[in-house]
Amino acid sequence: MLRYLLKFAVTQGHLRTSPLDGIKMFKEGPGKTRILAQTEEALYLKNANPRLKDIATLMLNTGMRPEEVCTCKGENVNLKERFIFVPKGKTRFSRRTIPLTPDAYKVLKRRYRKGYLSPHKFDPNRPMVVCKSHRPLVDKLELDFRLYDLRHTFGSRMAMAGVDLPTLKELMGHSSITLTMRYVHPTPEHKREAIDKLVAWNHPQNPPTVERVETRTSFVRL
Repeated sequence: MLRYLLKFAVTQGHLRTSPLDGIKMFKEGPGKTRILAQTEEALYLKNANPRLKDIATLMLNTGMRPEEVCTCKGENVNLKERFIFVPKGKTRFSRRTIPLTPDAYKVLKRRYRKGYLSPHKFDPNRPMVVCKSHRPLVDKLELDFRLYDLRHTFGSRMAMAGVDLPTLKELMGHSSITLTMRYVHPTPEHKREAIDKLVAWNHPQNPPTVERVETRTSFVRL
């Protein structure tokens, strides 16, 4: 942010050069990633106001970024072919077409109109720029996740469902599969199912029970 402000000051003529020019910045870490459990999703959607619920539903079913959902226009939605087109976003790779799930289709069909589907409260010709109702809701429900984590949840669930990484990369609008890998975080249940498959493969005549899988998992960790 400081680098951006200093460069802006240079373009406006307030500075001749930026004091950060030539300074190599530290690499940023992957950041905090939070994946919602299905019970958390159900609780959140049940208590969200209509607009927040629609935004959350679209993010969970399309993987779109919050700003992509808020700036979506009716012209970007094809209800007949059931897809949504993202014309621009965080990077040039954000431009993409996403098929609609039944839940996403219901939201877009109900909200369909010319112009922004999530218009500004005081100006319908501008998009909504922030969703202030998210933080009070998660605090009330004693949950801890950001609105952006709904996108992480989409990516992780797609990977756990068996979607290949090149396809997931295109759906999420990433520039590389390496970036997509940051969104792939199997849940404990999914890991348990993976161990189940290993035990079943090793002992096809003696399928594992949950207790046996948990014991084996603990043994591996030791």
